[in-house]
Amino acid sequence: MSPSEPLLVTAFDRLRFLVVDDDRAILEMVDAMLRMAGVGSVIKAVSALAALNILDDQQKKFDCVICDQSMPAMSGLELLRDIRVGRYSYIPRDIPFIMLTSHGGEIVVRGAIELDVNSYIMKPVSKDGLVKAIHRAFNRPIVLKAPEDYSSVKLPIDGEVGTTDPKNKL
Repeated sequence: MSPSEPLLVTAFDRLRFLVVDDDRAILEMVDAMLRMAGVGSVIKAVSALAALNILDDQQKKFDCVICDQSMPAMSGLELLRDIRVGRYSYIPRDIPFIMLTSHGGEIVVRGAIELDVNSYIMKPVSKDGLVKAIHRAFNRPIVLKAPEDYSSVKLPIDGEVGTTDPKNKL
């Protein structure tokens, strides 16, 4: 999809989101923005590991994951890679995934693109920016690659963020 193509409108009222961020203030802010946008439901997790436990609950189904990149124990890119590889049979490999980060470095952006992230949003988050990212995510269906292609993606090492602005990348 080129930047000049119009986005199809996504109906938010039935969408279920899992928002993952180790900063509780960001979690609450994104939750409030999603609710103002009229989404169906929002569940929050303070880490990628907590998100995996929530995703494992077969009673809870999600349409999209919005996840911070920089978190202790497991980064957003690590979570995305593990999902795309198919490490967790209970998570669809093609679930729409929006990366939320304050690091727009080249290596982070490149990793997100190679892992078929559906959308990317920089902090500080605005409601309009979040809504646009959601529309982009649902308008950018992915064609899954082989799991080994995702396994081979180089992820940034802690503190390695590069210098490129991602706004023009996705």
